[in-house]
Amino acid sequence: MSRPRLDEHDEAIIACLRDDGRMAVRDLAQRVGLNEATVRARIRRLEQSNTMRVVARLDLGAVGFPFTALVGVRLRGRPVEDVCKELLAIPEVISVLSVIGRNDLEIQVIARSMDELNHQLTVVIPAIEGIISLESALAMKIHKYVQPWGRFDEAN
Repeated sequence: MSRPRLDEHDEAIIACLRDDGRMAVRDLAQRVGLNEATVRARIRRLEQSNTMRVVARLDLGAVGFPFTALVGVRLRGRPVEDVCKELLAIPEVISVLSVIGRNDLEIQVIARSMDELNHQLTVVIPAIEGIISLESALAMKIHKYVQPWGRFDEAN
């Protein structure tokens, strides 16, 4: 199915569901100025076309992961896809992006303690064949962490 073009009503529905993914359709319809049947149909169309997905998100700090590191990864001698598969198997690695620039990958690593983060960054991740260096930055304070967009490809 082709992806629909988003109009102002679709954008308003998505914005409301970002704020409260459990909002009743009746309340949603009132907020966006459409009737309930139309809102239901639009939500169904957006979901079926993989344009939108309503999902739950964890608060990492609230579930015991107060430490976050952003890590640049340099590779040599092994395909990026192979290294990515191994990184994706580590539960504490919550994002893996292939990038252009100084590093080959940018990853995000979470941890319950500094000792655990240290173990991930000095033992677990460097042991992956093909990784030649890591450049990490510890997030001291998160001022904004909004993920209003997502990818719905085969990796998810």
